Amino acid sequence: MSSTATSTQRVPAPTGLPGLVTRPMSWLYRIGINQRNRAFDAGRGVRRLDRPVISVGNLSTGGTGKTPMVHLIVTALIEKGHHPAIAMRGYGAKPGEKGDEQREHELALPGVPIVAQPDRLAGLSALFATPEGERVDCVVLDDGFQHRKIARDLDIVLIDATRPPDRDALLPRGHLREPLSSLSRAGLVILTHAERVDADELGRIEVMLQRGGSRCPILRARHVWAGCTRFTRVEDRWQSESMAVEQLRARRVRAVCGIGNPDAFLAMLMQHGLEVEAMIELPDHAKLGDSDVHAWVAGSNGAENQVFFMTRKDWVKAEGLGAWTSGLSVIVPELAIDLGDDLDPLENALNGVWVSG
Repeated sequence: MSSTATSTQRVPAPTGLPGLVTRPMSWLYRIGINQRNRAFDAGRGVRRLDRPVISVGNLSTGGTGKTPMVHLIVTALIEKGHHPAIAMRGYGAKPGEKGDEQREHELALPGVPIVAQPDRLAGLSALFATPEGERVDCVVLDDGFQHRKIARDLDIVLIDATRPPDRDALLPRGHLREPLSSLSRAGLVILTHAERVDADELGRIEVMLQRGGSRCPILRARHVWAGCTRFTRVEDRWQSESMAVEQLRARRVRAVCGIGNPDAFLAMLMQHGLEVEAMIELPDHAKLGDSDVHAWVAGSNGAENQVFFMTRKDWVKAEGLGAWTSGLSVIVPELAIDLGDDLDPLENALNGVWVSG
């Protein structure tokens, strides 16, 4: 598989239902989302916080790289001397429990306050009333483009270059949460997975986005692995060691993946020279239990020194399960966003939040 490709086909539909059913449902969805956006555009139901808000979101469901982008934004804000908090919905988590994305943030950004609940306004108000919250001078909304009840000073919208919106459709016929024209609200658009698309296709997508409604800078970003951690099961506990990405080449692994775009994960495995013995695909935000681990280990025929490769999003759910057997290893890559020479527009956009705020 080549690491660079050109999108020539429509994005696969999220359901197995025929177009005869989903097409009219998408029309009704468009009517509803347009009415909702008109209300928000008029300021109805929108509340402005007493400190700047930066939203990281997308037009479609899953797989664009929001989590590593949030990490990049929060790290940049901290380096500027700010004290950000993250506000997210906490998708898939039961009351009193932490979801996989929240645990990912906690691992990558220790000490950063995180509000994870559907009512983000209530959660932020409670945080601001605490000594920890008093230090918070800005908020980063994770998956916030459609969460318009909180006014924002900057909307950063991510678009997967391998799944361009002009080859997609509105829910439920396609994966789009909003039409392309909604990009008129964006302050910055970032094409992610740019490493998987050739230059001609990237140029075509940029022109399409500008014609569709984008009036802001459009950046190109690559998904990269900044490093890896290898966890080895020794009796009933894990031992960890850091690994350079170069050490991965020619390893045989069984890959476990429960993210929005598993094809991108598989492409990166192959790009780094890993031999994928089996690809175990899970639904996005899938709950994991001991039975899942039993099935994975059984699939490896009980081979000693078997190596599994997992995203950090899946590892935070699987690490504490008790069905892992001694001698197995799990390698977890550290996914990062690389903007290359496009850092200046991002810096300018972040600085502009405080100029206009």
